[in-house]
This record gives sequence, structure tokens and C-alpha cells, in this order.
Amino acid sequence: HDLIRPDPARYGAFRMTQSARPILRNEAKITLRKDTIRQGARRPAVKTLVSEEDAPLLSALKAKRRALAEEARVPAYVIFNDRTLIEMAQTRPADLDAFARISGVGAKKLENFGTAFLTVINGAQPAAQHPARRKLAGRETGSLYDALLEAQARLARGTAGQDKPMSCSASLLAKVAEIRPTEQAAMLRLLGDRRMERFGAAFLDIVKDA
Repeated sequence: HDLIRPDPARYGAFRMTQSARPILRNEAKITLRKDTIRQGARRPAVKTLVSEEDAPLLSALKAKRRALAEEARVPAYVIFNDRTLIEMAQTRPADLDAFARISGVGAKKLENFGTAFLTVINGAQPAAQHPARRKLAGRETGSLYDALLEAQARLARGTAGQDKPMSCSASLLAKVAEIRPTEQAAMLRLLGDRRMERFGAAFLDIVKDA
């Protein structure tokens, strides 16, 4: 309606125009539009993230995450995001293999935080594992490693249990589990003559059945 304008002479202060004077004298009328504020749609109520049964465990997991984040001086989500903690609370992994299969748990986080969070989940520290075995956590290779380890323990003193004790290193067992040799020549290259004689046949059977 051009009723007021800024006045440069008055440092931008507003002044009334000639068009405004009849209105002030009640000689003219003006109709103004009332702007309406649209209200956004209400957000749906946040659904419960976990069941009532799992809620205490989720709280405990968040507390552990907060403590680790404060210790490392990083945001909490750097340790694990909420979705990963929720899956932990719902699935309750019993060991490092199950923990490694949770979404958001990679090899580095498994190594750094796996034991701490499993202790919260199960109320006790998980069984200690050799680093070579931990690297296989959550993979089929890990189960193969365990089967090889069990066979080694059974044959440590030979089939009759009277021979000199013999074993393979954890790294050697891991290599067998990863390479999965199914031929005697390939297994021999890994084990050598003495260990091949003691464990070769059993290891080959395990690898072929895996």
C-alpha cells in the first residue's frame, strides 16, 4: 500500500507517505491480510526401541559405550551406534563369533571392544582366544579352526595316546583353516613331515567335510 518508507535523511528511520495521511484522518480505509501459520503434521510418537525385557541390557550397553567414549575422548557413536547396541540387546551374543556377526561390528571394533561388551551382555568375560583365532571370529573359517584344534588335542599323543606330545601353532592352524588344502601334497607343504604324519589324515577329513 506504500504507506511508509525508509528515510535516508533520518538514517533509515521510517516516515509516512502522503498515501497514509487520509487513513490517519479516517478519510480512507485499508484492508490488511492476516497471515496464517501452518502447523506441521505431528510427528508420530517414538516407538519403543527394544522390548521391556531387553531395555535394562540396552541401558547397560549404553553406559559402557559412554564410559569408553569418555575414556577415548570421542563421540559415543564412534564406539558403536544405537542400532548396533539394540541388536546386541536383542540377540545377546554369547561369544566373539556371535558378536562379530552383529551389524556394525568390524574386525577392529571386535578386537577393541568385543570383550568389554560381551562381559556386559553375559555377566562374565568370554573365554580367552589366541589372536590368530580372534581374527577368524564370525567367519566359517573360525569353526573350521575350532575343529582342527579339537582334532589336534585328540591326537597330541598319537592315536594310542602314548607318543611324544606334538602340536601346531595357532597361526599354523589358522593358515590351514584359511587355505583349506584338500590334497595330501598341499597339506604336507603346510604341516611338514612330522606333523603331517600325526595330524594330516584327520585335518584332511575335517577340511573336506567343512
